[in-house]
Amino acid sequence: MKSLINYPVKVFATGFVVLVLLSLPLFWARFLCEMILRDIMLQDTIDVSPSGLVPTEIENDPNVARPSHISAGMDTGAPSALGIVDYFAARSLGGRHSNIHYHDKHYENMLYFDKKIGQLVYHYTYEVKTLDNKLLRKKVQLYAGPEGISETQDKNLGRFITPIDARKIPQPSQTSILYDKKLRRFFNIKFNERVVVKGPKLGKDDSHKPAQIGRLTKNTDLLHLYWNPPQVKVTDEDKKKEGYLRSSYKPAIKHWFHNAGQFLLVLDESGRIDLLDRQTLEFAGTAGYLPAPETFFPSKRSVTPKDLLSYEVLPVAFTTDKKYRGMCVAGVSREGTAMGLVVFDEKGKLIKRDYTRATVYIRYAVGNIPSSRAIFWNVPRTPALTVVKYLAENLQPPVLNIASYFTADNFEAAAGHRALFILPNSFVAMKGRDVSEGMAGRLPSALLLMLPSIILAILLTWRVSKDAAAVGLSENAKLLWVIGTIAFGLTAYITYRLTRPKITLVTCTNCGKLRRPDMARCHRCGSKWHIPELTPPTWRVVDKQN
Repeated sequence: MKSLINYPVKVFATGFVVLVLLSLPLFWARFLCEMILRDIMLQDTIDVSPSGLVPTEIENDPNVARPSHISAGMDTGAPSALGIVDYFAARSLGGRHSNIHYHDKHYENMLYFDKKIGQLVYHYTYEVKTLDNKLLRKKVQLYAGPEGISETQDKNLGRFITPIDARKIPQPSQTSILYDKKLRRFFNIKFNERVVVKGPKLGKDDSHKPAQIGRLTKNTDLLHLYWNPPQVKVTDEDKKKEGYLRSSYKPAIKHWFHNAGQFLLVLDESGRIDLLDRQTLEFAGTAGYLPAPETFFPSKRSVTPKDLLSYEVLPVAFTTDKKYRGMCVAGVSREGTAMGLVVFDEKGKLIKRDYTRATVYIRYAVGNIPSSRAIFWNVPRTPALTVVKYLAENLQPPVLNIASYFTADNFEAAAGHRALFILPNSFVAMKGRDVSEGMAGRLPSALLLMLPSIILAILLTWRVSKDAAAVGLSENAKLLWVIGTIAFGLTAYITYRLTRPKITLVTCTNCGKLRRPDMARCHRCGSKWHIPELTPPTWRVVDKQN
């Protein structure tokens, strides 16, 4: 009885170990294929000139030698920083999951959120001159809550619950704008003036759900975005005034870097980018949205922050009038095979759009096709790697492939590159995100992509069923193994071979087939197990002594 209870436990434990040990080499096979595929991509940059963010009178000035220019580049290497390294980096000082918003080791300045008291803590040092002209360092520590700022902890300051801060920028400042998801309100914390300015509370019917404010970026190691203003030639007079200049050109206008002038950029959970007035802390309109890069199968046109592997938003404002001029936004697809670039003017109107493409040679003709398709089939050496990646995906259990299809959009993009069981970046999952076909058309196509996995599961199921009948498993046990093998394929088959009964079969005297000796009846023909009667012989061998 005890062995009957322990057997299912043994099967499930063995099956889990087999699943993990089998998934690990398959993961690295897919990872290496994807890394090599990205490495041999032919084109991974987008260039737009003129940018459309500079007034035409400046762009068309006769002195302008080079127009404004936008350059977006995608790192074609493997996203190795998305694994365990990224996990710890995100929680390090100033990381995106860290409660530290600013840290300056040299001046011992730090701004962080203390979850226990629900307040921002800002401690900094400054230098003052004494009467004998010596510099004396003084330390100050401030506590900021929704109701005010104090030098000591005070319950009357209130509590922040889930604040999103715009200060994840390595530069000292004594003003911090944040948004609290639970309080549904923006706050401008002015440490110099010891004042907290509250913005209006967002109503229940307000659709705004801020996910990030200030500098809007994600996985910047995988993407770079630059904006260059119009350039004019450097004159001899410029060289005398400004000294030695390495370049023969200089900017025609001066601009701020990652600054939207009188506004603050707010990224919504829907992928929309809004403008927040720094003074009133109220929304001032829509600035644009995240781009949807072209994918292997046509995917949805609007994307959310979790749908992109990487993105960067670059606002443009001139230092002369401090006016917001617009922004350019670049984003890398979930699979890391394509990038999109969009440009919006100061009113949020789309004025430029482009995607990464690859120049390939097909039958002596030159073709310009999206990089998301070229990376798999149209670049030399990529078809063989694509086939290996495809087969590695089909060695996964069929039930996990089906789960990948139905949950294709539910996982964060970076998590898909760390997936061990459910594969959000597999061809089956990509088909699940296909918007060119309805559900009735997508599912048969997905099953066709799973055909190698299904065929393998059927063959292994046949072998398990045949062997289970040979070793005398009950009909219920055999049915469960058949269902398990169809669902888990190679994993279930290996588990069965490791846990099947280890009994030496003997020949049945009735049917002549192999039968189990531990059963009262033959599991083949049902005949009883006849044991010959042990009758002692009438003779015996004795040792004759001389």
